[in-house]
Amino acid sequence: MKLYVVRHGETIENANNCLVGRINSSLTEKGIEQAKKVKEYFKDKTIDLIVSSPLDRCRQTAKIISDDIIPIYYSDSLLGRNHGEFTGKPRDSINFDEYWNYNKNIQYKEAESVKDLYDRIAKLMDDLKGEFKDKSIIIVTHSGVMRVLYYYFNGIPENGILSEITIKNCEVFEYDI
Repeated sequence: MKLYVVRHGETIENANNCLVGRINSSLTEKGIEQAKKVKEYFKDKTIDLIVSSPLDRCRQTAKIISDDIIPIYYSDSLLGRNHGEFTGKPRDSINFDEYWNYNKNIQYKEAESVKDLYDRIAKLMDDLKGEFKDKSIIIVTHSGVMRVLYYYFNGIPENGILSEITIKNCEVFEYDI
């Protein structure tokens, strides 16, 4: 399986450096342009399916990439991390390394734990690898899910910190499975 993972285009909350999670926001004009550029990235590639988070910013990005040619399937498994009590707050208002530490796996009052997010994404990947092993798939999702997928494929670092990579809007990661 060839897997391409794309972060959605920019939203107002992204531009303001806030923890977005499950806020259902739309793309900015810049986000729409980013999605159009990433669509060009795929124009010469054979893609069988797009699997997307159902939130509007991902739906919009997936629709632009698809251009009504590639079928799109929406999966709640690709929802962003539920930031709970941190939703909408500036990213620098929390200790990001601690928040994304797999080894510590802090249990917050409302926010989804890192291990719960990781387990949700690992299960989805196991399902996709079983069902689409000879296909090329694009996943359109959120930065936190992309972060988990990066460490799913590359291994969790010894210190457990999953925040050591930065993922830009409409950045594409590729994996050969």
